[in-house]
Amino acid sequence: MPPHVEPEAEGGLPDGLRPMSVSGSGDRSRSGGRSGTTAARGRTARGGRQRDPAADRAILESTLGLLGDGCSFSALSMDLVAQRAGVARATIYRRWRNKEELVLAALGSLDLPVPPLGELPLRDRLVTLVDQIRHRGQDTNLHRLLAGLLGEAARRPQLVERFEDSVVAARRDALRQALRAGMADGELRPGLDVDEAIELLTGPMLSRLILRQRPLESAAFAESIVDTFLNGTRTHPEPR
Repeated sequence: MPPHVEPEAEGGLPDGLRPMSVSGSGDRSRSGGRSGTTAARGRTARGGRQRDPAADRAILESTLGLLGDGCSFSALSMDLVAQRAGVARATIYRRWRNKEELVLAALGSLDLPVPPLGELPLRDRLVTLVDQIRHRGQDTNLHRLLAGLLGEAARRPQLVERFEDSVVAARRDALRQALRAGMADGELRPGLDVDEAIELLTGPMLSRLILRQRPLESAAFAESIVDTFLNGTRTHPEPR
């Protein structure tokens, strides 16, 4: 059976195609004032129809489902996603311009919001942010998806860069703010390379969860990562 075409998708066009603009005065001259204006309003309302959250979910879940089932990024297509989601291909293009944006949105839908950190001490802030990777990484389907994304790194480095710039940007910003605050307060040594520090803090957890596929049951590993990091970067390391 062909995929179900939802009403919202009617009239949608892939990226690069734009509907012709409708002139209100031209409609009035052909249709006679009020009726022409009503017709133009109808087309405007149809073209600006509010997005259906159910369609958004169906598209994102179908994208994740296909990738989780072993479909590679190269083999993934808008047609496959549309068929699985039961929507028209144009419905997807109304939301995402290309496959790369769709995949990033799908991965982003699995991410967790950055937790409130308030006035926590530096160590607690870092442990909270690093341990959130563990919570996010308990999803074994996400493990497979991220492993597949890493597999695309050599062929599509811009995809991984965009993943970092969009999906994980909020967490990296929170880590960056915490580290800069630690330097400003004199707790961390001045001149610390913040970007390298973020790699040192997040790399071990990502390796454990994604590359080695070893689940973690508590925050103990996050605490160990942060303590090891702080012992090498504090202005005055705490005595053992």
